[in-house]
Amino acid sequence: MAEENVTNLTTDVDVKGTIKFDKVMKIEGKFEGELESNEGELIIGKTGAIKANVKVKNAAIEGRVDGNIFASEKVELKQKAQLIGDLQAKTLVIEEGVVFVGQCNVNPNGTKPAKQTFGEVPAKQTFGEVKKEEKKI
Repeated sequence: MAEENVTNLTTDVDVKGTIKFDKVMKIEGKFEGELESNEGELIIGKTGAIKANVKVKNAAIEGRVDGNIFASEKVELKQKAQLIGDLQAKTLVIEEGVVFVGQCNVNPNGTKPAKQTFGEVPAKQTFGEVKKEEKKI
């Protein structure tokens, strides 16, 4: 990645709204809203914190994301990343130390399953249930 092709939002930046970009965007500051790119890559740096729904080709997260990520290709959650939201991608890399709270759909073939069943729980679960039987001698 060539430095001249990177759009940077530095640590002193706080932006709200919708950003559409074509190449690489790196966020070290704060952002709230929507981030969209059909062919671009999003990098959330260690000091970056966003509240946004993200639609990109690739994403590398080192900071905090509160929102959903849809990547047409790959998402990398780096060592101290925090993702509070759902994620969908063809490829997912998660390093040790990541906090991820949400639902995940990773499918290398890029096809959607016939039926998604996130959050469905069987009607009755009996985990740990043990029946005691007494025997008379």
